[in-house]
Amino acid sequence: MTTLRLGLAGLGHGDTLLQANNPDNELPIRVTALCDVNEERLDAAARKHSIDAVTTDFDELAACDDIDIVGIYTPGPLHAKQILTALENGKHVMVTKGMVYTMDEVESVVEAVDRTGLVLLVTQSMRGRLDFIDAKRACDAGEIGELFMAEAHYVHDLRPVYKQTPWRVSMPQDLIMGGACHPIDLLRWFMGDIDEVHCVGLRSGVAPEYPQEDCFFINVKFADGKIGRVANLLGMVHPAGERANSLTVYGTKGTIRDNVKTLDADGDLPQREYHTHLPPHGGHSGEMVIMMRHMADCIQNGTQPWVGVREGARVVSTGLACWESLRTGNAVKVRNDF
Repeated sequence: MTTLRLGLAGLGHGDTLLQANNPDNELPIRVTALCDVNEERLDAAARKHSIDAVTTDFDELAACDDIDIVGIYTPGPLHAKQILTALENGKHVMVTKGMVYTMDEVESVVEAVDRTGLVLLVTQSMRGRLDFIDAKRACDAGEIGELFMAEAHYVHDLRPVYKQTPWRVSMPQDLIMGGACHPIDLLRWFMGDIDEVHCVGLRSGVAPEYPQEDCFFINVKFADGKIGRVANLLGMVHPAGERANSLTVYGTKGTIRDNVKTLDADGDLPQREYHTHLPPHGGHSGEMVIMMRHMADCIQNGTQPWVGVREGARVVSTGLACWESLRTGNAVKVRNDF
C-alpha cells in the first residue's frame, strides 16, 4: 500500500509524529516536510530525520504538491485558518486539540470538510491509550452492565509547560478548549452526547503569570439523562502519585477505574477485582503511533475517524457552554446539531 506523505506544522507536541520516520514502527505514513517558526528547532529536526523540505511559512507547507496530509500542531488559536488553508489545498488534516475555539470557526470547518470530502482527524490522544481502549471494549461488551455515570480528570501542573511553550501564557491558551477537552472527549466517547453543563472555575495563582482561570469542575448531564463530571485542574502543585488523566465508568454490574475492573455478583459480596495487563504504551508517543495508523486507515480504507469534524465540533461546543456557565453561574445547554 502507498505510503502517505505528511507535512508537519509545529515541532512542540507535534514532534511525536516524527516517529513515522522510524522504520521500526512500520507506519503507513512518513513525514516529508516540516514547518515551524523556530528556525533552530526546524533545522535540527530536519537534520535528525533527513527531511529536505522545510519552511517557516504555513501557507507554503499547505501548498506543497508532494504531501497528502497536513499535521497541525500549532497553538490553538491558529488552528481554524490553518485547517481551512490545508483543506482548500486538497490536503487531509490531522489536528491537535482543541480543533478550533469559536462557533463561527466550527461552522466554517464543518462546511469545508463536507464540501471537500477530505479526512479531518482531531488527535484526541486519550483515544489512543490502551487502558481506555480496553475499558471501552469492556463497556461495549456489557461486562459492567448498563452505564449510568462517569467521571474523568485531567490533573497537570502546567508551570514547566509554560516555560517550554510561552505562547500558552501570552495568547493565552484556553484551558477548557485546550485542557478540559481531554476529559470531555473521554466522557462523550463512553456516554454519548452531552446535553447540559454546569461549570465553576478559578484562577489559582500557582502560576502567577497565567492570566485567567486554570482550575475547573464541570458537572455534566448527558442526552439520555445520565450524569458525569470533569475535574480539569491545571493550576496547582501536582499531587504525588496522581495520574494526569484518569477515567471512572460506573455500570449496574460493576465499575472500571484506571484499568481496574470491579464486578458485583448480582449485588452479593464479595466484589471481584480484575486487572487487565497491557503491553508497554509509551505515553503520548505511543498514543500518536496509534493515531497515525488510524489516520492512514481513514484515508486508505474509508474508516470513520474516531474524532472527526462533528465529534470535534461537539467537544468545542461543550467547552463554549462551560465558559458561558462559568460566567453566568447557570447550567447551559450544549449544541450537538452539526
